[in-house]
Amino acid sequence: MHVRRRRAFVGLAVLAFAFCAPPVWAFLDPPYVTPANPTAGNSISVSIHYGGGCDLVDYGINWPPPVTQQGNAITILFTGIHEGDPEWCYYGEGTVTYPVGEFSAGSYTLDVERRYATVFGTWTQETLGIIPFTVAGAPPAVPVEAPASGNASLAALLVALTGMAWLALRQRS
Repeated sequence: MHVRRRRAFVGLAVLAFAFCAPPVWAFLDPPYVTPANPTAGNSISVSIHYGGGCDLVDYGINWPPPVTQQGNAITILFTGIHEGDPEWCYYGEGTVTYPVGEFSAGSYTLDVERRYATVFGTWTQETLGIIPFTVAGAPPAVPVEAPASGNASLAALLVALTGMAWLALRQRS
């Protein structure tokens, strides 16, 4: 009977300590492209919202993330920090926005990758999201009606023509 009580006590202690542990609310939201509906010639950026203190995405403060393109497939590789120990989760919350480039009209996919160093000195790389987006052609130029001449310019033209005609007649006589 003594062994059963000890097992029950240990089980209750484990359960009680499990409820006392602080939760870690680290997160990385899915990346998204800005502007939402790009047109040819627009600068396209990718944005990532992160928080909870255990993850940080470096957006070029230390080194710019490389952007590669093969056809219509674009890849951007962010270098960041991922902390597994809640004692070291102090990075805060924020949104990273980094320019990817300008693209001609067409359909593209943007592969957003993140890598971080592990405790053992190796790199871990993960895909944060694959974003399909379409770049529309440049908007057509809107014709603007602008008067070629106003009343003042017409009056000046009439005075100039009258003066030239008077000079021409005077030279003939």
